[in-house]
Amino acid sequence: MDVSSLKYPKKSHRRSIRFPKNSILLAEFMGIEFGDGGIGNPWQVVITLNSEKDVVFAKYTLDLIHRLFGIDAAVRKRKNKNALQIVSTSISLVDFLVSKGAVRGNKVAQCFNIPGWIRSKNSYEKAFVRGLVDTDGCLYIHRHIVNGTSYKNIGLCFTSWSKPLLDSVAGILKKHEIISHITNNKRIYLYNENSVLRYLKVFGSSNPRITEKYIEWKGAGVV
Repeated sequence: MDVSSLKYPKKSHRRSIRFPKNSILLAEFMGIEFGDGGIGNPWQVVITLNSEKDVVFAKYTLDLIHRLFGIDAAVRKRKNKNALQIVSTSISLVDFLVSKGAVRGNKVAQCFNIPGWIRSKNSYEKAFVRGLVDTDGCLYIHRHIVNGTSYKNIGLCFTSWSKPLLDSVAGILKKHEIISHITNNKRIYLYNENSVLRYLKVFGSSNPRITEKYIEWKGAGVV
């Protein structure tokens, strides 16, 4: 996707949208919005991704917005920053997402958490967590020492400044027999490679930044 060729469309704050029913796709989008999204005014939803590492995932997110709401979002590259913004302009969209549990303004200050309708169904929970981790999660090399011997393996980290959200995600992981650890009240770690494997098997990922990195590291014998 050549972001330089995409233009910000003519504003239409009141343009109509499709109002989707509760679904796996809507739950995943809510996870993406809860992760790297924000609602700073009454007419726009902005999702900010990495302009170098998340280009393919940005295309996926654009397609998801169109499939769910029947509108085309704008894409803009922030100058002098590796940030790609997906901007959906519609008062109706903002109002709909808020009705589904999204938060206007500062999410962290409001201790945002997983909406009840998502917690009501296992498939919705998994899709929501997938959206969260695809935006605010990453793989890393976990290095540790046991009895004087150094070890390393693939780990996974998810970051959020909302303690209620972290606790909820950790609870969902535990329900699927995935061992996680919360540190500094802002990060969830999966230290064990088997936990990472189980996460990818149970929750999956729509972001090649995560799936391809795992394959790359395994293939290169990094761990």
